[in-house]
Amino acid sequence: MNLVFASRRLEQCYENEANAVRAWGPQVGRRYIQRINLLYAVRSFDELFNFQALRLHPLRGQRAGEWAMTLQGRWRLIIELLSEDTILVKEVSHHYGD
Repeated sequence: MNLVFASRRLEQCYENEANAVRAWGPQVGRRYIQRINLLYAVRSFDELFNFQALRLHPLRGQRAGEWAMTLQGRWRLIIELLSEDTILVKEVSHHYGD
């Protein structure tokens, strides 16, 4: 898959583990890098559904069209399918903000 990052910060956190760890802590930072590597490795978006640990699911309401996958605990990675072979990495969020 082709990936597009919504911000330079997200891209830098992927390229440099220290940035990811600084941004979200060691567990979430390393898991973020693993998830991005997985997104690069799959040939189609549908392949992601083979990995149950991702808990990939569509979002609703104002976030309709976006997808979330689990990073660690309540931390999740928000992505959007731009085209058949391109994914937009939108954000890392702490679900429910608590």
